[in-house]
Amino acid sequence: MEGKKLKVCANCKNTFAKGDKYCRYCGAPLGKPDYIEEDFACIYGPPPMKRVHECADCGYSWVTNLMIDDEKFCPKCGGAAPVQSEEEWL
Repeated sequence: MEGKKLKVCANCKNTFAKGDKYCRYCGAPLGKPDYIEEDFACIYGPPPMKRVHECADCGYSWVTNLMIDDEKFCPKCGGAAPVQSEEEWL
């Protein structure tokens, strides 16, 4: 049985969202993506956190709801996008 294919950054192999122009993890421009098979993973760790990122260059902001958030770059311009605020999900 063939698994679902995921679009990933050709540079760092992290997934990206529809409409992204730059990788949120390494900042590389997203040209032609690579594809990988989706693997199921059971991950135990900290609870998901709501984090708001804001780009220091263009001001674009977005929210993530991840247990571990390694997003460091703006998906619109590739600029630095540190976490501006975070709150714990209960």
